[in-house]
Parts: sequence; structure tokens; C-alpha cells
Amino acid sequence: MEIGKMTKENTDKNTFLDTFHIPRWDELPAIDLYMDQVISFTRSSFGEFFGSKRVPPLTKSMVNNYVKARIIDPPVNKKYSRLSMAMVIVVYILKVCYSTEEIRKLIDIGLSLPSNPTTYNRFCEAVEHAVQAVFSGSIHVENLKERGREKRYLVDNFALSFACKLYVQSIIND
Repeated sequence: MEIGKMTKENTDKNTFLDTFHIPRWDELPAIDLYMDQVISFTRSSFGEFFGSKRVPPLTKSMVNNYVKARIIDPPVNKKYSRLSMAMVIVVYILKVCYSTEEIRKLIDIGLSLPSNPTTYNRFCEAVEHAVQAVFSGSIHVENLKERGREKRYLVDNFALSFACKLYVQSIIND
């Protein structure tokens, strides 16, 4: 595929990048939700993106496992709070890269910060910017129209992913 050439694939990718959005704190339901509603909300927010990347959809078992692992607060009267909903979203995103124990440590760090809504919103913005940068190719130093560029870009991103994960693990495992 030629870089910069308008194709259906490029148009679909650009549309996706323009519309990818993680619900901010104020966009999360203001009322407590039952498990089925939590699953439905998360799937409607991420289903298309995660489905296209072959990430398994969020399930009741996954949420129950996160509660058992003390990553997500248990429901009160079978309902999950806005904070729990935010935690489900964070865990669902982080689970792509990190172990349950690493996620628990990252959640603990996030919860130790002064404002849960602000911390959650910053997380959402950081993930959106990272996805935009990686999928658009803007983090790549060279933007050359040459054969094999996509494979080299993949290697660069693999290396970047490794470095970022190593950095996060070094912080949470100190």
C-alpha cells in the first residue's frame, strides 16, 4: 500500500482514528449499573475497535475475576458505581498488555492520586493520543514512501511497546 494514497483502507483507518473515543468520567453512567449494563456499556464503547483488533469482548467472568483479584471494587447490591465502571474500562484496556497483578498495581497507583475523575480522564486522553500516534504513523521519525515500510514500522512499534512495558514494569515493581 502506498503511503498517502487515498484508498478504502486508508479512509476506514482515518475514520476510525477520527472517531476513536474512550468515554470520559462525565460520560459514564451517573447511576449504578448491573453487570449486564456494565458489559453492554463497555461493548458499545469498545466493541468495534477491540473486535477489529481481535481482542476478546468483555464478559461477566472477566469482571468477576477482576473483582476477585481486588482490582475492581465489588458491586453494592449487585450494582457497580461510576468509579467501578471507570475501573472496568481501564482494566479492559490494560489487560491487552499487562498481567492481572501489574494491572492491580497500576490501579492502586491511579487511585492514590488526588482526583479519580481527573486521573481517569488523563488516562483516557493518553490512550487516545497513543492510539492516534501509533495507528497514524505520526510517531515514526521517517515517513518514507517505500516498499517494506509497514514491516519496519511494525518492528519499530514492537520495540516501542517493549520499551514502554519495561518502563511501566520497572516503576510498579520497585
